[in-house]
Amino acid sequence: FLLNISFFIFLFAVVIGIVLGSIIAIVRINKVKVIHQIAGVYISFMRGTPFLVQLFLCYFGLPELLQKLGVQDIRNVPALFYVILVFSLHVGAYSSEIMRSAILAIDKGQIEAAYSIGMGNMRAYQRIVLPQAFSLAIPSLTNTVISTLKGTSLVFIVVGLGRGVRG
Repeated sequence: FLLNISFFIFLFAVVIGIVLGSIIAIVRINKVKVIHQIAGVYISFMRGTPFLVQLFLCYFGLPELLQKLGVQDIRNVPALFYVILVFSLHVGAYSSEIMRSAILAIDKGQIEAAYSIGMGNMRAYQRIVLPQAFSLAIPSLTNTVISTLKGTSLVFIVVGLGRGVRG
């Protein structure tokens, strides 16, 4: 049973995190006005704080904050939601930097060639840049995936503590 939960958390977090990280990487490369700065703060926070602290903040702090803001029945949200949220955000922060460096490693001539044959920005990224970037990023993303799998063991500490606190 615990193995199934760990795998479920791991799978969802990795998929959501890599997609989120890729989107954030593109936003940061293209320097989208306000979102670029917000993404920078998010990445800095997620990479600069210990993972266990992030779990505690999200699992214990987020419900308190939302309750103070007037959101009712926040205590009925399953713990698995908070855990997947933290894992996804954590993987997203790390994979965004991995994908950003992989995208920047692609020769600018590739994008210019795509533009010259009439491709738009989205299509150029989708058909030319991202496939090459993913192949460059595989080794580093594998390290992040392994770290995420190992991090699932911390979930049971937080959830076990949470049962005593939340009742």
